Amino acid sequence: MDNILVISTFIVSLIMISAGIVGIVYRRNLVAILISIEVILNAINLDFIMFSRLKNEMGQMVDGQIFALFNILIAAVEITVGLAIIFAIRNTIQTSDIDKLNKLQERVDE
Repeated sequence: MDNILVISTFIVSLIMISAGIVGIVYRRNLVAILISIEVILNAINLDFIMFSRLKNEMGQMVDGQIFALFNILIAAVEITVGLAIIFAIRNTIQTSDIDKLNKLQERVDE
């Protein structure tokens, strides 16, 4: 595999991971944080596929694709459970802002 393609794919993956981390740190909306986590997982999938293409010896090119497929499956379950939790929180405290989540603690104490 061409070194320029490997380096450019790795740079794109690093940019995606950086954007996801910035989204997690600076966003205050739970849905935006969940989307940032999904961006990070997609960057990891890109790395899995790139490294499996780089390995490409004796039919082992499928390994990274299997890991990426498994990661996509886990991400689908995560997004489903995460959105269900976010909707439950939104119905309880009428907001999805993480700064106002301390209201949940007040409701538990009552």
